[in-house]
Amino acid sequence: MNNMLRIIKTHNESIIKKPEDDTTKPTKTCNCRKPKECPLMGNCLVKSIIYKATVTTDNDLKSYIGLCETNFKNRWNNHKSSFKLEHKRKETALSKYIWDLKDRKVKFSIKWSIQKKTNSYTNVSKRCHLCLWEKYFIITADKSTALNSKSELISKCRHANKFLLNNVS
Repeated sequence: MNNMLRIIKTHNESIIKKPEDDTTKPTKTCNCRKPKECPLMGNCLVKSIIYKATVTTDNDLKSYIGLCETNFKNRWNNHKSSFKLEHKRKETALSKYIWDLKDRKVKFSIKWSIQKKTNSYTNVSKRCHLCLWEKYFIITADKSTALNSKSELISKCRHANKFLLNNVS
């Protein structure tokens, strides 16, 4: 029984972020080789954000709301991968739209912005503010320009899974 208690305690300590961890190290906000080309204007390493991708063509403007618990640069690289690799073309509503533009040979540009920085699921509050805020921004977005689907509003939070005991290693 003590062994199981120790495993649970170790797992909880590794998951729950200690406040002193943030103050001991200066946080780097960008690691782009060319800082002027950073997708978030020098904030690509920020974590736990709701972001917006605005796709502009010559005669249209569409927007996509997303979230990332890890740093934005990882999420951005996943998006870029889904824009380049055809087998990933249906990963997100944004990648579907980009592939549609590519198929029609329409020129486009994407501008990324941070909508909100917030916390993901915590075992203390039993709420995921990251998922809640993403849903809020999707609901309040202009329906004529939004790429997000309504099915995203009813999806279950995936951030709580890291607190389940079956994920303890």
